[in-house]
Amino acid sequence: MKGFENIVVGLDISKHSTYVLQKAFTLAKENNSKVTIVHAIDKGWFSELFSASNFEELKSHAITTIKEQLSHVDTKEVNYNILIDKDSGSELVVKTAKELDAYLIIIGANEKDHDEVAVLGSTAHKIAQNGRVPMIIVKNPCEGDYKNIVAFTDLSETSFKSLVFAKELLNQERIKTVYTYKQMGEIALKYYNEDKNKQKIQQGIKEKENAKFGNFIKEYDLKDTEIVESNLGVNSGLVNYVKTNNNDLVVLGSNGVSNPNSFVFGSTTSFLMENLKSDLLIYVPKK
Repeated sequence: MKGFENIVVGLDISKHSTYVLQKAFTLAKENNSKVTIVHAIDKGWFSELFSASNFEELKSHAITTIKEQLSHVDTKEVNYNILIDKDSGSELVVKTAKELDAYLIIIGANEKDHDEVAVLGSTAHKIAQNGRVPMIIVKNPCEGDYKNIVAFTDLSETSFKSLVFAKELLNQERIKTVYTYKQMGEIALKYYNEDKNKQKIQQGIKEKENAKFGNFIKEYDLKDTEIVESNLGVNSGLVNYVKTNNNDLVVLGSNGVSNPNSFVFGSTTSFLMENLKSDLLIYVPKK
């Protein structure tokens, strides 16, 4: 595929890093991409004071660990290299991605217990905010291609571009586009003293949101779509949708997790990064 030359993998060499490597090499094979595995040796501001011998010892250990993890991954027919440097994790990943003009960054999440959501540290948020490169967050074991993908939209052009990117990257023509809106609930109606007009107001909201989504579908000629009404708010509605439908990948279009023009002002992107159990593909358009 055109333009799919370089993938940058941000690796913390934890016990779950193999999931990240497996996903990276799977996508690299499908798109004929090169893989650059990046690991940062960072002990805060005083990392600059490391002795050369100390850094080389840490670097050697990291390389050994990464190679051991790669032994569990099918790397055949993929051109890859390992880059280790003194830096913060997010800065090294972002810098490398920009230098290589990477089309994708892949990182992992920290696993908690079996029934809990894999959590993200500040590194993931900083990469999403500053990387200006699409990013996949891997939270689960790699079991081949994604099979149940959903693309959430806020009816913006960026969210449509995220759908196009996902289809090309994953070589899947049919990915459902879902729009969720918040219905006015009982508490809000009582607050505004509009209990008696409940049915009219809720019907009006429903018709307005359906019309907006209908225009979006028509503008971009979308085929597989669904609109979801939530009384609990957009964030909860999206999480519940993924849980109910067992989606293994969620696609989001964003202009950065703290950018005022991003998906629902960035709050939804950040919330889903933290709270979804599925993997995420966050499409951030390049500048």
